[in-house]
Amino acid sequence: MKSRGVARGIANRRLLAGIAAPCATVLLLTWGATGALLAQDVNAPTPVAPAPLPQSGLQIRSVSAYAVYDSSFIPNSSAGGRPTSANTLPADEGFGGSIVLERTKFTERSSFSLNYTPSYTGYVHNSSLNALNHALSLATSHKITPRWTLGFSAAGNLSSIEQSAFTPTTLSTVAALPSTFSDLAAGILSANFTNNPQLGAALTSSPLLQSPVANLIYGQRMLTASANVSLSYSYSPRLSLTFIGGGGRSQYISQGQSSPANSLYVIPNTTSGNASVAISYSLSPLTQVGGSVNTVFTSSSLYESYTTTSLATLGHTFGTRWLVQLHGGVGVTNPVRETSSAASVKPGPSIGGSLAYKIPSHTFLGSYDRTVGDQYGLGASTSSSVTASWHWRRLASFWWLDSAFNWQQLQGGALTNTSGWRATASLSRAIGTHVVLLTQYVYSYYSGGLLLTASHVTQNAIRVSVGWTPHPPTTALQ
Repeated sequence: MKSRGVARGIANRRLLAGIAAPCATVLLLTWGATGALLAQDVNAPTPVAPAPLPQSGLQIRSVSAYAVYDSSFIPNSSAGGRPTSANTLPADEGFGGSIVLERTKFTERSSFSLNYTPSYTGYVHNSSLNALNHALSLATSHKITPRWTLGFSAAGNLSSIEQSAFTPTTLSTVAALPSTFSDLAAGILSANFTNNPQLGAALTSSPLLQSPVANLIYGQRMLTASANVSLSYSYSPRLSLTFIGGGGRSQYISQGQSSPANSLYVIPNTTSGNASVAISYSLSPLTQVGGSVNTVFTSSSLYESYTTTSLATLGHTFGTRWLVQLHGGVGVTNPVRETSSAASVKPGPSIGGSLAYKIPSHTFLGSYDRTVGDQYGLGASTSSSVTASWHWRRLASFWWLDSAFNWQQLQGGALTNTSGWRATASLSRAIGTHVVLLTQYVYSYYSGGLLLTASHVTQNAIRVSVGWTPHPPTTALQ
């Protein structure tokens, strides 16, 4: 038995070495190209007009076909429901396709944006992982009176972990949208999207779980959905008040097959509700201050609680390139029901911030947050997260680059020191007016209390896509 384990370890190391070589090559080529392209930039920023708004009505934004290679998958579950390293599925190749449908309408007093993306991926060997995925987002707003604005947003995503790894985050979507620095600053600091309603639809979309830890909790295939209603009052051009209420749900989804991969989850579902009030005031065209109070109710089979967080915010723009926003305050969790050792009920610090840098050819967005409690209902004491995205494209260039990083750590409670991170890099090339070639690489890493016998799990995936768009391509395919 011992010799068999040694042989298996040697085989695994050879497999990882074989995977690491091409992955490292992809990364080196991507970042090497990045360095060469960065050297071509000029320092003087040049104003760029946003791209024309999409036509009203239902439109096909893109159609794509792709081939994918996954080096590994999240391990199958043990009898206790948590993953083990012994049942890891082997590497596999797959093929699939997707279509992006959207319907938009922007007027002086209202905006409407609906996006629906169905996709399918089938694997050569692990047919139990074949999946039809769906992603839907809706954002709409209407100015009831000159001072009052009503908004509604909803979003849902039903996908496997392999598909979610290639789904762009909110920051990635915002970074890739055509916009000027003034549009970006007005949207982030003042929630003013008059000059760029597309940016507003992306920034005000209903939030979904986009953490690499989520699939460890809800399994190979999961559904996450949310909806928010907002009401804003502009007392003056400098002072505004906003009320927000909403809810969300995340859950494990069975694929209806008797595969062990379908039984992997820590908790079957989580339901949440939130209510908040925020005030914002412009000290000057460059500086914004504000405050907010937010209460979130979270319920799962393990834990149920109310978490209230009070924050003060400060935002400032530096010249025509940099934007910084900081927030800090205190949060407290009040448990209602718990089935295991849970988070501390003592008030704790809640801090974070965001950073944006934009010139005509580059957009970088990043954020950090440390809050009390967790959004899954695990009973964690604190949650920390980092999200970053970068988009590069020179004016009139046929090439563009995108990269993103997402990290989350849960500490305290029943499952301590669980963390995960995901890094992506993609290189796109426009071929003619309507065709795009896209190469993507994803690396994911998981460690900590959600893993039963394995100290950590890694995943590598490469996807090559060919897509068609009716308009000149400006961003990566979905």
